[in-house]
Order: sequence, then structure tokens, then C-alpha cells
Amino acid sequence: MPCSTLWSSQNTSLDSVSSVRTTRSPFSKPVSSLSLHATSNLNTTVSLPLTSGSLEVVLVRMSRFFNTENNTVFFDGKFAGTEVFKSLACGDLITAVFDFAHSVCALRLTDQQVALFSALVLINADRPCLEDRGRVQRVQRSVVLGLTHILHKDNRDSLMHKLYQRMSVLRSLCSLHMEKLRWFSQRYPLTANSLFPPLYKELFASEAELMLLPGITH
Repeated sequence: MPCSTLWSSQNTSLDSVSSVRTTRSPFSKPVSSLSLHATSNLNTTVSLPLTSGSLEVVLVRMSRFFNTENNTVFFDGKFAGTEVFKSLACGDLITAVFDFAHSVCALRLTDQQVALFSALVLINADRPCLEDRGRVQRVQRSVVLGLTHILHKDNRDSLMHKLYQRMSVLRSLCSLHMEKLRWFSQRYPLTANSLFPPLYKELFASEAELMLLPGITH
């Protein structure tokens, strides 16, 4: 499959993650433990920029569709290994994404733990362009308390440090993704402008364009 076609096909998968797209995200209802901590903070919504944490949450959710026995991920209706994505011409990114998914699977997180970890990844007061940083900080603290409570209840307190390590890896993966997207947009501008799914372009295209300006880095 040509590189440009596979990039377009690969990015279509983001359209299925509609929950990541919402910009006002309440996290209290699905996770009962959150109600134990600072409920007044959790009965409100948090405004986040559309691009904030979208890819990071997608990569966390990807781990739920990863087969550690043969190192494959469910993609386009079947399980696929890294060789399927070779023509993307970004083997280092693909390998890093697969390694990350494998490392998250190795933690054997429960559904509740994944939900809270996803919330912690998304709700980050250090992100730029926040409308109300103080409110985000309050909700972030509540998410940390909820995740800490769940891990303690499950006798898995030691996981907290490992989850923070995974968050650091996520940031590196997102930076690498933007570098590859910038390269692809320069080499295949027609595909980037006309064939990428609307959601993908809305989330990442403008950021990639900014990276093309002199003196701007991600």
C-alpha cells in the first residue's frame, strides 16, 4: 500500500474515538471512586483545547486492543503487526507506539484504572491555552485522589509511579508524531490537505503547520 494511502487509512481510525473529541469533559459519572473526593469539583465540566491530550488518550485506549502474545493491534478489522505500517516511512514512531501499548498492557489495568488513567492523561493543568487553569488543577487533583484510592483498594499502590512514567513516554510519542506529520505534510501536501479525515485535520493539522514556521518547535 502506498505511503500516502496508508497514512490516510491509519488516520481514519481516529474518527471512531469520538469521545476524545469533546471539549467539555465530565469524568465523575463512570468512576464511582471519584465521588469519594472533592465532589464539588467533579460536578462541573472542564474546558480543554480540542487538541489537548487527544492522541495521548487514543494511545492509552489502543492498549485495550493490543495482543501481547504476538505484538499486534486491532486495526482496520483485523490484528496487524508493525510490518503492516512499514510503508508509513516512520518505523521509529510505529515501534515506539507498539512498545508503549505493550508496556501498558503489561500493567494489567482494570477498566476503572484505565478510565482514571485516561482522565489523568487528559486533564493536565500544564497544558497551554487553558481557559481556567485553576479549575483544571482542582479537577486534576481529584482525579489523582480517585486513582490513588482505586490503586490502594486493589493493593496496587506501586502502579502510580509506573503510570507517571507512561505519561512521560506519551509526551515523547506525541512530539515524535508531530515531527512525522510535519514531514508527511511537506512531502505529500495533497494527501494531507484533501484525504486526511476531518477529525484528524482538526486535531493536528494546524499544529503541524505552526511547526513549519521559523523558530517554532513542538
